[in-house]
Amino acid sequence: MEIVAAVASITQCLCGECCSSQSVSRQCSYLKRPKAAIKLLQQKAELLNAREADVRTKLDEEQMFRGMDPTAEVNLWLDNIQKMKRTLASFEVEIQENKTCLCGCFPNYYNRLKLGKFVSKRIHEVDTLLEQSQFPGISLVNNMLPEKGKTLPTTTLVGETAKIVLHRTWEYLMGINSEIIAIYGMGGVGKTSIIKEINNKLLAENTHFDHVIWVTASKDSNTEKLQKDIAKEIGLCFDDEDGETRRARKLFEALWRRRKFLLIIDDLWEAISLEEIGVPIRAGKLLITTRLLRVCRRMEAEREIEVDVLSPQEAWDLFKQKVGERVISSPRINDLAKKVAKECGGLPLALITVGRALRNENKIKYWQTALSELRNSTTNIEGMTNHVFARLRFSYDRLKDDVTRSCFLYCALYPEDHLIETEELIKYWVWEGLFGKSGSQVDKMKMGEMVLNELTSTCMLEREGTTDYKYVKMHDLIRDMVIALTRENSTFMVKSGHGLRVPPMENDWPEDLERVSLMRNDLSSLCCEPICPKLCTLLLQYNSFDKGILPSFFRYMPNLEVVDLSFTGIDHLPESVSHLESLHVLLLRSCWNLLCVPTLAKLKKLRVLDLTYTPIEQMPEGMETLENLRHLGLSYTRVSNMSSSTFPLENYKFIESLSLIGLQLESASGESSSLVDVLASCNTLVELELSFDCMRDFDRYITSGHWSLLENFKFLIGDPTSSVDTGKNSVSFFEVDIYDSLGAVWLADKVNELAIHACPSITHLPAFITSSKLQHCRIQHCEQMEFVIGVAERSAFRELEWLEIDGLSKLNGICNGIVHGGTLAGLEVLHIRACRSLTTLLPLELVKNLRNIVEIKIESCEKIEQVIEVTEINDVDIVLPALRILKLTCLPELKQISRGRMICDSLSSVEVYSCPGLTTLPFLVEIRDEMINSLKEIRGGKRWWKAISRNHENATNRLHAVFEEVADDSFVGDDSDDDRSVCSDGSGSFPLSPR
Repeated sequence: MEIVAAVASITQCLCGECCSSQSVSRQCSYLKRPKAAIKLLQQKAELLNAREADVRTKLDEEQMFRGMDPTAEVNLWLDNIQKMKRTLASFEVEIQENKTCLCGCFPNYYNRLKLGKFVSKRIHEVDTLLEQSQFPGISLVNNMLPEKGKTLPTTTLVGETAKIVLHRTWEYLMGINSEIIAIYGMGGVGKTSIIKEINNKLLAENTHFDHVIWVTASKDSNTEKLQKDIAKEIGLCFDDEDGETRRARKLFEALWRRRKFLLIIDDLWEAISLEEIGVPIRAGKLLITTRLLRVCRRMEAEREIEVDVLSPQEAWDLFKQKVGERVISSPRINDLAKKVAKECGGLPLALITVGRALRNENKIKYWQTALSELRNSTTNIEGMTNHVFARLRFSYDRLKDDVTRSCFLYCALYPEDHLIETEELIKYWVWEGLFGKSGSQVDKMKMGEMVLNELTSTCMLEREGTTDYKYVKMHDLIRDMVIALTRENSTFMVKSGHGLRVPPMENDWPEDLERVSLMRNDLSSLCCEPICPKLCTLLLQYNSFDKGILPSFFRYMPNLEVVDLSFTGIDHLPESVSHLESLHVLLLRSCWNLLCVPTLAKLKKLRVLDLTYTPIEQMPEGMETLENLRHLGLSYTRVSNMSSSTFPLENYKFIESLSLIGLQLESASGESSSLVDVLASCNTLVELELSFDCMRDFDRYITSGHWSLLENFKFLIGDPTSSVDTGKNSVSFFEVDIYDSLGAVWLADKVNELAIHACPSITHLPAFITSSKLQHCRIQHCEQMEFVIGVAERSAFRELEWLEIDGLSKLNGICNGIVHGGTLAGLEVLHIRACRSLTTLLPLELVKNLRNIVEIKIESCEKIEQVIEVTEINDVDIVLPALRILKLTCLPELKQISRGRMICDSLSSVEVYSCPGLTTLPFLVEIRDEMINSLKEIRGGKRWWKAISRNHENATNRLHAVFEEVADDSFVGDDSDDDRSVCSDGSGSFPLSPR
């Protein structure tokens, strides 16, 4: 009975699956050794897990180092593995639930058959996955770069300038007319930080560019290296035998397939050929950073963006962040910290380096030492030499030749933060012989201009000025680096602008000194005898020296070539000057107490002698021996006995430049003789400054034809009451009748600047003037002048850039009659002052020509009611795209600038003082985002701004941050009707507007 029961139990267990259509032998195979089958499945599952781990490790490496993503096949395989894991997990649970029949006396053959089939099927599936895991390396990841680029680590951008540069660069990248964009600026100013932000922003927004490729051009970069760097970033491989052309073709094809790419090249030092590299710029865009403006231009960049240093407030904020607020909170350290931050000159790299070196430093003496080291151009502050000076030194080393480097080093002789006049600087280079000893001064000046352009384009010097850039400035830290360089061999002693009262003593003058600068101090004397046999340059200008210089001071300076004592109070020169036989340059300009000069008979090498604006009454002794003289300056002196013996012009065979304003030459017999006869025979002259008593003498010189040989000239006709500040190639008339002149004969293409002062009977400028190619015109106190330009038959002053009008009491307007197209089309600066009868300045027809106007200033015009005359009939938009500066001062009757709307998208500065009736501004009628971005300051009285705000509430709300209040009690607003004031006093003078 027990066996029957057992068979019955087995039969029960064989129901369902057991009784299927499959063969009994196949079904019974599942009953054999179930534990062994399960163990085999577990082993294969472990092998599959290991294989998955290996594949994922390789994928992670490809993603990290090459930016590659897995192929679709690999992704499918990984998904199937996850499904298998879930299936096997549920299988383990089912095994635990497997039970035997008859209370454990017999196995549960039904479950065994079911699970046996399951195990066999899973083993087969695992084997299949293991077979599929043998991926070839090339098919593991995509061959094409799927992501746009690589996100780069960044630091927070500091300063409004950096944000503006980022915004402008972004706009150009999004535009359609900028294929090559260049960002330039001095080392350490933050160019790389800006483009890192742009790189990451492009990747985050995932728009516009499909690929962003970043490479850094090292100092030794060349075509091959750049090709390989770009190829590495896009996953392109070159063969070893590939030459430059083949690499370029491969790069071109790879980039062309990508289309819509942005190639970023950081820190480019030399212009590259995109064709030789293999960059299809029409398929994408190029963004470069460089320290050299010339690189931007040689790369033919459509957009050039300069990165400037931080403003004082931005620099202080960055410095506080690096030093730590806790330290700055100490009042004593706070004052020192501000001075230390100022010495960094707004250079972010220096601020960060110095700030970190002084972080959490609360000892006063360390701060004092740091300030002293920065001021004295020493480099003991941690990180300054390795991080800051090394980067700036690299820019110095990359200058194109030794001549450029020598010219650059010379700039350090000027004081810190000093505005260096460009013409003066170039003349020093020429006089020092940095361009060689031979050749004309004109050619050397042109060479100097080229060197100056090189130094400014490399951001080693900064150009300063409004429109003419007459000055350059050396950044404080660049100057510190230069002085540190010169100290390596002790050839310079630079103590300029230090406020010295005690002069250096003899032991302060090393014997190997070559150049010394003590300019712009408070020295009253020099009372030692320095032994400096190698000294060639001594700059002493802008000191009082009211106690004089020791007579033997120059005794032991046999090789001295340049001495500058200009703008000093010295009353006589030391006798030892007369023995400086190597002297080339002696500058005594504006020595206000100097009455005489010792003999120059031994100074046979002297090339430059400048006595301009000194009160000397006699020519120095020995002038006839100066056979090598190139430049002589005697303008505005008291010399009255000039004759052929004291001024032997015929002896100066190499004379190139003469400045003789206010002087007359006498013949040997004592009879008055014009300079014309003497100058006409002097064919070496290329620069001449000369005055004429009357129009007859001027015309006599003009007809001689000598002036046509000149490169630069300055002519004064008449009797000026004081010295005249005019530029090169200028002609000035004082109280003479210009209609008596030869007209068009003298006003040829060479005349750039014309000044007319108090000339009677002139009602408008004659046609031979208005049709000329003048660039600068100044008209003052011509009482009969009613219009600048009379009734013209054609365009007038097409090339004029600067027009100044002052004290024309009868002036009615700029133009009389119809304004022709092109009239004043090149005008950039317009200044109007003290014109009492003027009611309207510019007719609409003229304004339409002023597309290049940059600056408009109107001051002290009592009756002017509107600047631009626009009637209701022709009420149209007025567009002045280049206007940046608008200043209106002391205009009591002014009601409006113009009727309607003005569009001035470049406007950056607006100043309004004592204009009580001006309560609307036409460029605020409809405020434009372009002007919001460009406008940096609005200056005016508080009540005036309130009135403007009432009429332009929306605009003033957006511009509130740029408004700066100044004292102005003349405004007539709704709450004050009795405090109106008139600025003009009837003589053309007016109080200066507050600054």
